Amino acid sequence: MERIKRERFAVFTRNHPNYLVEAEELCAADPKRFVTFRASTLWASAEREVSDGPPLALYIAAVGGPGTVEYVAELCEVQTHPHRGDPKTERLLAAVTPSTADEGLWEKYDKRVRTLYAIRHCRRLATAFPISTLIKASDGTPLDSEYRYSYARVMPKAAS
Repeated sequence: MERIKRERFAVFTRNHPNYLVEAEELCAADPKRFVTFRASTLWASAEREVSDGPPLALYIAAVGGPGTVEYVAELCEVQTHPHRGDPKTERLLAAVTPSTADEGLWEKYDKRVRTLYAIRHCRRLATAFPISTLIKASDGTPLDSEYRYSYARVMPKAAS
């Protein structure tokens, strides 16, 4: 019986510009280091994909930015439904950026972190590219330039 090869996807997300600069600096100082970010939505498909294999390509646009992917990184680890006292949660929270260290799981903001995701090799692109050039893995159509949700599964771009 022939085995069908499943194509891996990449992930698109947005984050605040100051956190992206901080993550890039931390990753440049220590290439083995990973940096953890929080999300209010569940990244269930990304969690399954990362747990089954190597890191995924991550394309990042700045919140409030011009609708372009300005940063790339590797998505190394994802945890949905994190909770205090869980060893994985505590390990991931220990790797957040210094400026967000006191945010915890957003308890003090009356919000709920539904996903922790760890990245490495975060770097700013020399030339940003439009979000709309990313192709959704779900249906093969371009990602809308105004896409505002937490994350999207997209097709990996060829390495440049």
